[in-house]
Amino acid sequence: MADLKVMRLLGETLDRAAVDEWGVAANDGWDLAPDLPFAVTIVMRHAPQALAGLERTEMSQAFFDDYSRLFGQLDAAAAAVVEMADVRGRRAVQISNVMSGPNDDPPLADWGDAGVFPHKTAATQAGLGWIGKTAVFVSARYGPAVRLTTVFTDLPLEPGTPIVASRCGRCRVCVDACPTGAGRDVLWRAGMPRDELYEEKACEAKTWEHLEWDGTCGVCQAVCPYTKAVAGELPRALAG
Repeated sequence: MADLKVMRLLGETLDRAAVDEWGVAANDGWDLAPDLPFAVTIVMRHAPQALAGLERTEMSQAFFDDYSRLFGQLDAAAAAVVEMADVRGRRAVQISNVMSGPNDDPPLADWGDAGVFPHKTAATQAGLGWIGKTAVFVSARYGPAVRLTTVFTDLPLEPGTPIVASRCGRCRVCVDACPTGAGRDVLWRAGMPRDELYEEKACEAKTWEHLEWDGTCGVCQAVCPYTKAVAGELPRALAG
């Protein structure tokens, strides 16, 4: 049974960590997940200036720097949740928010098969968003220009209502903008194989052309109408 006081304290903890959004999902026996009943998804937004020009350049140092900044802040927020659980005699475990990349020693042969719990699963099941046509998580509030981390815990929390289907509609801006053509213009549904949605190998091959940015890209995040709506560039509306 959820404890409303604990939910309030969790919200206060994450507010102090300056996160942009958070939610709770019930762990339904997910593959690769710890044996803890709830997953707390923590969301932080990219700085708008870090996205400038990405649709034209494919990669940028500014985006990579912001990517690194966000992961540091996500780790700090997750650590605060783990500490909150610990002082209450509860368990909490953060899932790593960084997969191995081409600059690791030894490099991971395939970052798409990293064997790490996917944060997007918890985020969609917490009701925070859905998966877009290039397999990125799309926050219903902020769009896809975000980063995630997940903390599993046995704190008595109240899960959100899962989102189980795409809200991208007929929009295919990310599909058309992808420098590798990785997107398949398919609408996501919960539980579908990733390969039905996009071609991970093509995405991986392109991002590894720029080892100095450790396999980052960001084009599909920058061009999404939801991202531009948050930045005030377009009216906010779902694609029909």
